[in-house]
Amino acid sequence: MPSTWVHAVIDLIAYGRPYFDLHKEKDKPYETLGWNHRQIAHEWYQAFWKKWTLDEPFPVHLREDILKIESINGPNKAEERMACVDHDYIDRMWDNLSAQEKKYRERFFAWVLFNPKILKEWAGVDVLENRIQRAIEDREVWEDCPELKFEYRRLRKYVEAVKERDKVLQNKGKRDSP
Repeated sequence: MPSTWVHAVIDLIAYGRPYFDLHKEKDKPYETLGWNHRQIAHEWYQAFWKKWTLDEPFPVHLREDILKIESINGPNKAEERMACVDHDYIDRMWDNLSAQEKKYRERFFAWVLFNPKILKEWAGVDVLENRIQRAIEDREVWEDCPELKFEYRRLRKYVEAVKERDKVLQNKGKRDSP
């Protein structure tokens, strides 16, 4: 299972917001259940091969549900639902990776997080100016997001602490490691 911070960086890239607390809450049962925590609050993970497959991870019915959430509760709630679903999808994909592949991905996501220029130019997330690039009615616009700088700093501080304890994330692991 990827660390909460990995989920948060993926969301920062995909949505412009890290949804760190959402991921912490989803994985909270891990503290008591260990690997069995996915029996709780991981509905999409459990629905693998029933409602989705690797060939179609986000089927039409899911997209329709998210559009319904957006029309009733607004775009922020729809995006939270997408972050919840992608958490389970990423967990499922993570299961198929070797330990080395997992570390490689962790290093990549840490590198992206620590490079605001990459976040802005590649992911359309300006963590310095509190803006997210979005496509609205087929136009690219930069939306203000006052919470972004705080959320980014919080996530970055958390990952800095993780990195202090992890030689591979410090890039001081063995030469052939990721």
